[in-house]
Amino acid sequence: MIKQSSRGRPDMYLLQKYTGKLGQNTTVNQGSPKGARQSRFKLQFKTQKVVLASFDLKTDRSPMFSLKESITVRKMPLLTQRMSNLQPLRSTKARLEGFQFPTERKTFTRKSLKTSSVISERKSYIMKNSSSNNSSPKPSMKKTFTTSFKINFPQMPRQSKTQEKVSIKEALRNLDWANRAKPELEKIWRNMINKSNGIERPLKTGAQYKFYIGKGNNSRLIRKLLTSRSWWTETDNMNEANFVWTQWKNKELLGRLDYGDDIKIEKALTELGHLLCPIDIKVDTGPARGVSLDELGFQTIRNSGSYIQLEIKQLVSPFIQMFNKLECNQHLTNKKGLYLSMLSYYKAMKENPFDYIPMTFHIQHGEKDLEFIKFATMFAEIEKTKQPENIHNLWIIKPGENSNRGQGISVCNNLLQIKSLVSTSAYGDKTFIIQKYIEKPFLIHKRKFDFRCYSLITSINGVIQGYFYSDGYIRTASCEFSAKDTSNNFMHLTNDAIQKHCEDYGKFEDGNKLSYKDFQRYLDFHCSERKINFIKDVLPQIKKLTKDTMKSVYFKIDPNRKLHCMEVFGYDFMLDKNAKVWLIEVNTNPCLELSSNYLSILIPAMIENAFKITLDPLFPPPFGKVSDMLIENKFELIFHQATDAEEMINELGDRVNMLQEENQISEEEEELFSDEDFDMGLNK
Repeated sequence: MIKQSSRGRPDMYLLQKYTGKLGQNTTVNQGSPKGARQSRFKLQFKTQKVVLASFDLKTDRSPMFSLKESITVRKMPLLTQRMSNLQPLRSTKARLEGFQFPTERKTFTRKSLKTSSVISERKSYIMKNSSSNNSSPKPSMKKTFTTSFKINFPQMPRQSKTQEKVSIKEALRNLDWANRAKPELEKIWRNMINKSNGIERPLKTGAQYKFYIGKGNNSRLIRKLLTSRSWWTETDNMNEANFVWTQWKNKELLGRLDYGDDIKIEKALTELGHLLCPIDIKVDTGPARGVSLDELGFQTIRNSGSYIQLEIKQLVSPFIQMFNKLECNQHLTNKKGLYLSMLSYYKAMKENPFDYIPMTFHIQHGEKDLEFIKFATMFAEIEKTKQPENIHNLWIIKPGENSNRGQGISVCNNLLQIKSLVSTSAYGDKTFIIQKYIEKPFLIHKRKFDFRCYSLITSINGVIQGYFYSDGYIRTASCEFSAKDTSNNFMHLTNDAIQKHCEDYGKFEDGNKLSYKDFQRYLDFHCSERKINFIKDVLPQIKKLTKDTMKSVYFKIDPNRKLHCMEVFGYDFMLDKNAKVWLIEVNTNPCLELSSNYLSILIPAMIENAFKITLDPLFPPPFGKVSDMLIENKFELIFHQATDAEEMINELGDRVNMLQEENQISEEEEELFSDEDFDMGLNK
């Protein structure tokens, strides 16, 4: 079938190809100077089952060895019988015997015949004969025949097709469209988030909000992101601020926030289709096209299995506050709280907790504690069976409370030393975590590393939701790993607070940091035989463990459902030599310092994403104002209390009481250094 071009005429490629072959085979016998060979073929447009024209090609040989060709065109009646695309009525057999062309190259061009306006025809012949080194009497000949036609026939109506969608990145290049579409895009985003929280916040004319920022942990970055929203201004009075950001919990502020106990959560009918911008874009002179919003990351929330829309109620309160800390977050963020929460959760789920976290013992009363006696027994058993080249009986000792930035952490393989560390006489009433050291970690260039990932938990309108940020980074050690040396923290602990004091800090990677893509390149180059895919093999394990932590503290974190709170958490994971992920700890104050070029991109984008989910839907801009930035969302919704918590409760049945048991966890937190301390170098 001959294709139809954009101008409504047949594509002449097949016709040219066929006539080229026909020209090569159209010859005459040398002994018949006036002999002739005649070929005739038909051209069919298969879609309409119509033969448009027939072509008679007549070739004569004159005594002067010149070629004389003629081409005639005549109309033919329509045929209903299906025919092949180009089928000759009679084939021509070429015979070349004893004829030899001159050795030089000659080109013959013949003007088009003025037969009809239907066809304009151009023919060119190139005959080439190169001198042959072969002693064979047969001549060598190469002949090329090229013909081009232009056929005009009535335009046929084109079938209607689904219009192609335009990507949001391409559409944003059109400034006129971008200015008209941005308010609509922000409206779609706010509605999507607010419906999952069961609220509605109408826009107000001239709305203005105030924020308060405490010192420390790169408060400059938080201030910069908030001041980019022209409807926000800073205040020094925490009580009048609509949004409060501090690096430690303020119990007084949490006590003033309203309760959400009386909120009844009712599910609404959730209909999700393909997400398009309501404003189409016109590309060149073609029809208007829809603009896909997939590249903005809306689908990571809207298409999540956890997403659900709730019955809407309007928030009409003249003053609303939000705090960046969750009440009772210590059940997730200190070592003892995380261990007890995960222990209860996996026991309720009838799973072995030490398949996900290293073997752990919580010591409350020194060496006389029952847990320490169990640990000492296990330590002795390992000592009896260990092989020096394989097992070194390494353990890591951490403070049970208030440990951050690697402080108070030791690596030991001596029972007497461990007894000394957990002695209550030295540390008062503090407790300790003794955890099995991962002796065979996955290494990068023989150096240890861990993953730093981020999550966001929100409690808005009394609804708990959890998000996982798809980007993170890898923290590497500065020294090569050795299980025999327990005194060198530069090879065991990857925290910046530890590594920055090593003379090799930043020698191998910028700020001892790698992106996920950098890690995948390392896997492809140095571990290609294992075929490890980080996105498919490692990241799902990390995401699963993050969701498990949210389930484990659902009944404990923010128990009073304060209105309204949010918090960004930093998760640390390790990878062993078998590419198995282990949960190490969760931090309430993840470091936001931009200590490498990669973090200068990652951390601001992550915090901006968190504000898009928490602040912008609850504190929308006034009429006529939009955010200057339109960035891709990389937070994925992985937990919603109306879907995941309800499913967990139904699955556990009576065992859900195991998750509701109260654990006495200290609320004390270790305060990070302030920005002024960083400026003066007091943190060194």
